[in-house]
Amino acid sequence: MRSPTVWQYRLRTADNRWLAEVFLRSDGLFSVVSDRGNYGYWWRDPGRPIREFIAALADRDESDYLCSKLGPRDWWDGAATLKGIREHICTSRRDGSWTKERASKEWQTLSEALTTWHDVEARDATEMDELQFHDWYRETTIDDASEFASYDFEPDLRAFCREVMPALAVAIRAEMAAAQQAHPGGAQP
Repeated sequence: MRSPTVWQYRLRTADNRWLAEVFLRSDGLFSVVSDRGNYGYWWRDPGRPIREFIAALADRDESDYLCSKLGPRDWWDGAATLKGIREHICTSRRDGSWTKERASKEWQTLSEALTTWHDVEARDATEMDELQFHDWYRETTIDDASEFASYDFEPDLRAFCREVMPALAVAIRAEMAAAQQAHPGGAQP
């Protein structure tokens, strides 16, 4: 059995600050130490050489695939949760599915939940914490209210995908181009 090839990438920012240390093996093992967190995953069969696969991940507009491999989507997103509730109340009133009284009652319920722990008006709040959400959830009459709870990947993981992965893709592509120039038509690991 042949030992896998290992590549190591020391990534730095444009102003030469340390960004990450990345280890990649030809058998699909991916390991990273960075200021944005430490991550690892093993792609056993990515369908193409692992360096090409990893470089292509940075090109995706949506990093949810990579984020889902590197961490759980369990970070409470209070801003998105509050935005969703507000939009639902306003939209339900505008489209006529709720009366003015119903919308007013739901807005009051939201306002009371937001002021329980912090002295903030519903229109001025920028997010709600989980305790406020649970207070609101207990009192609201909106069907399927639990679906407004919004979770995301941790901000550091999102930042890793946004900041580190493009730098890694550049490093991988530069390395592969240099190897191709050094060995035109030759086999690459």
